[in-house]
Amino acid sequence: MMLLKTALEAKKQVQKDKKAGFRIGLVPTMGALHQGHISLVQASKEQCDRTYVSIFVNPAQFNDKKDLDAYPVDLESDLKLLEAHGVDAVFIPTVEDIYPEDHPFPKIDLNGLDKILEGEMRPGHFDGVAKVVYRFFEIMTPDVAFFGQKDFQQTVVIRHMTDLFNLPTEIVICPTLREPSGLAMSSRNIRLSEYDRSRAGFLYKTLLKLKEDINYIALEEAVGKAKNYLRNLPGVKIEYFAPVNGRNMEIVHDLSQDYIVCVAVIQFGGIRMLDNIVLKK
Repeated sequence: MMLLKTALEAKKQVQKDKKAGFRIGLVPTMGALHQGHISLVQASKEQCDRTYVSIFVNPAQFNDKKDLDAYPVDLESDLKLLEAHGVDAVFIPTVEDIYPEDHPFPKIDLNGLDKILEGEMRPGHFDGVAKVVYRFFEIMTPDVAFFGQKDFQQTVVIRHMTDLFNLPTEIVICPTLREPSGLAMSSRNIRLSEYDRSRAGFLYKTLLKLKEDINYIALEEAVGKAKNYLRNLPGVKIEYFAPVNGRNMEIVHDLSQDYIVCVAVIQFGGIRMLDNIVLKK
């Protein structure tokens, strides 16, 4: 497994692989890897000839410096895990490599996607996400990039950015992997106490119950029922819980559209938890 530590090294290696006719897959990460990330690696290995993983804790997407400082880092374990799963190359750039002072970044108009739901809770977050993914695509020009459904609004933002600049990278969204309790796998889960982690599957169970309820009652009624249940749980704070159009994140009020994603964010044990479920008519 190759370690690429500069943008120039990464660009040269990708160009070499492309010249050899290889299809390049990229899995962008911030490290603290878990089996959810490995599922993206496996998807890349199935669809591409070469799998690259980037590890970069992106300061531009943190609106709270304390959250950035608390983000878990374990590069040695990450590299062992990636090598064990057959990754071809890992790109580990510095902040200066990703954001050189003299580098011209285009203005990325997110068309309001950065102002709603998760964007409202974390001002500037999606600007930072779009900027860093644009930079990775610029350096590595992957044929395919793989992201997890857990961060659904992020995937909508990245697809919008890719379409906006007509970038030649295909975006593949992979299913959320879950712990035995149903809790969506996340690097932040390590910050939950063992007790809270064992209980945290209630969020996904609530979403499953919502999916069942919409077969019998109106969408808004089912959402209200789910929110009331969560509000009555000790230690739970709802930041947003909304049924949205899966293409543009606009709030919807009924099941007249065929593809809807329900996104929920709560605080539990002091940790923000993201999850969602696809609702089909």
